[in-house]
Amino acid sequence: MSVEQQNKQYLAALGKAEKFCSKQETCISGIRKKLDQWGINPAYHEKIIKDLKEEKFIDETRYASLFVKEKFRFNQWGIIKIRHAMKLKQIPEYIINEAINEIPDDEYFRTLEKIMKQKLRIIKTGNKFEQKGKLYRHAASKGYENDKIMQVINSILGQ
Repeated sequence: MSVEQQNKQYLAALGKAEKFCSKQETCISGIRKKLDQWGINPAYHEKIIKDLKEEKFIDETRYASLFVKEKFRFNQWGIIKIRHAMKLKQIPEYIINEAINEIPDDEYFRTLEKIMKQKLRIIKTGNKFEQKGKLYRHAASKGYENDKIMQVINSILGQ
């Protein structure tokens, strides 16, 4: 393949990646996955990613901030689950910490309390011990921390 053909192929791949990034926020691992799916020559991957970062099509800090807001506000995930999901996307730890610190503590507790009160309404048993267990498991599955779960359980059940 000639240099001119390689350059055309690279520019076409870069254009496709830019179009994808302009439609939705993504992270570096997300764009790598897309480049693989599209069958782009692996030799171009790093240069495409570098160019996307330079042109601000990809910004891990911006992505992490939006990811945390979305998962917390819409899915009502806790910090543990959010952190784990971002680690799977290979977001650096310091960026994860910055993004998670944007969640206001009072809003975090209100959300945890809200989801636990909703769960309490549908729990059939009247036994406090079983209620505690079901509330705990529900909040833990959403990714909330043990100490915060127990605080809210004790305040909801009046103990």
